[in-house]
Amino acid sequence: MATILLVDEPSAGPGHREMLARTGHATYSAGSVPQALEALARGDVDLVVADDRTPGLTVPTLLLSLRAAGHDVPTIVLTGQAPEHAARFIRSGATSCLPAPVQPEQLELAIDQALELVRLRRENEALRREVLAIRPDGAVVLTTLDVGEAEARLIERALVVANGNRTRAAKLLGISVRTLRNKLNGPGRAAAEAAAD
Repeated sequence: MATILLVDEPSAGPGHREMLARTGHATYSAGSVPQALEALARGDVDLVVADDRTPGLTVPTLLLSLRAAGHDVPTIVLTGQAPEHAARFIRSGATSCLPAPVQPEQLELAIDQALELVRLRRENEALRREVLAIRPDGAVVLTTLDVGEAEARLIERALVVANGNRTRAAKLLGISVRTLRNKLNGPGRAAAEAAAD
């Protein structure tokens, strides 16, 4: 079960809260950017869902505030604005944008995809810690896990989560599309595939 923070006007009614409750995840509400930052500072928020129709809320301000405060939390934006605004929200750091009013199935799918992103990031960090052990004296020691194998598993998983979209997979991994392409087409990849045959 994940924890979702809904940034929505408190008087807007139970619509979004009811939809989120049906997903089975714990849901908390905030009615403004400061309240959202306060909730995130308490920790354990896995995902933010923000309705850009909330009075006083500008999505770019929310996204910039999250980043400035060090909260790397996927954010789904519900917007009643034209598609060009949705593209601007994505460029500002939103994970996805859905047209408002949103259909419950659309919201559930977007939440599942965003939570998979969270899971992938955590797996990525766990693998990095497993591959590199840092001793108290600051020396870095490689563990028995093969670095190339760990990297190949991460790339493979990112491509699955991104439905084969290399641009999204590269973003998930925190690398450029060019670097991802080089890793997929590099000599190490060909050698690993040949060894597997």
